[in-house]
Amino acid sequence: MILASDRMRSWHPAILVAGFLIFGGSVTGCFGRRAELSSRPVVKVNETAMTAKDFAELLAYRLKDFDAVSVKDARILSRMREQIIRDFVVEILTRDWAQEKGLFVKSEDLDAEINKVRGNYPDDLAFRRALAEQGLTFEQWREKLRISLLQRLVVADLSKDLSAPKEVEIANYYNQNKDQFQLPERVKIRQIVLDSESNARRIYDELKKKKPLKELAAKFSISPESDRGGELGWIAKGTMDLFDAAFNMRVGQTSDVVKSPYGYHIFEVLDKKKAGLEPLANVKTQIERTLREQAEQKMYSSWLDERLRAAHVYRDETLINSLSVETKED
Repeated sequence: MILASDRMRSWHPAILVAGFLIFGGSVTGCFGRRAELSSRPVVKVNETAMTAKDFAELLAYRLKDFDAVSVKDARILSRMREQIIRDFVVEILTRDWAQEKGLFVKSEDLDAEINKVRGNYPDDLAFRRALAEQGLTFEQWREKLRISLLQRLVVADLSKDLSAPKEVEIANYYNQNKDQFQLPERVKIRQIVLDSESNARRIYDELKKKKPLKELAAKFSISPESDRGGELGWIAKGTMDLFDAAFNMRVGQTSDVVKSPYGYHIFEVLDKKKAGLEPLANVKTQIERTLREQAEQKMYSSWLDERLRAAHVYRDETLINSLSVETKED
């Protein structure tokens, strides 16, 4: 039974390997026996092995977001073990094949990908804090990213001779998946946003004098789309309460002043489209991309099965099954 207070606590999983505790990368217990177990291969793919210590650290990492009861669930523990083993096998088979073919991730490509991810954070400190919250050092994350890019290179090399999807395949996909291409009712909106009701009313009076909303938006609107003359583009029905009234307006009609958390809006309906099926011509490129990705995945899976059959994979089932979990309260 778990008490309510227990649910509020933070837990860290530690892995017991044949009675020796691995916590946060350190191992406790008798030094000689500990060293022997830590360095013993748990899984070996061709000439590359994963030690018990590395396996335990990966398992602890994968279990870190589970609660104190779940980490001891035999089914969860078994599933995590198998995922670690499969990921390791795939990584080594991919790496070995890439080496045979002379494929490698260029440092400039890796740096570009790192910078792309870093760009999602306000600064480097926030980025590194996010890594720390995942329990990863920058070097560990960088290596994971390098392996991911290497796998992309392998898939690209395997797929380089794939033919482009045929017209009949594209048409069949479209006809069999029409639910994916259903579009809701939409309106195209142009708006001007002001910071006060009095300013909005003055602009509204200008519009009554036939001043174009496009020109007024470009000059006075405080919203980002002002540099496009206030054009927001297509809005689907039900996505923004602010523009619900637009679906009952005529093309060319202008709204009254409408207040929102962003300011005071006046909008104009530029165009309307009824709900319906997106024409094949509009989604052809999207379908081609989907079919290409499916073909690449099928080829990669076949390649992986073939490589797996030819590989020498060793598993120390006794040592793997000896892994159990202890929890440490934060």
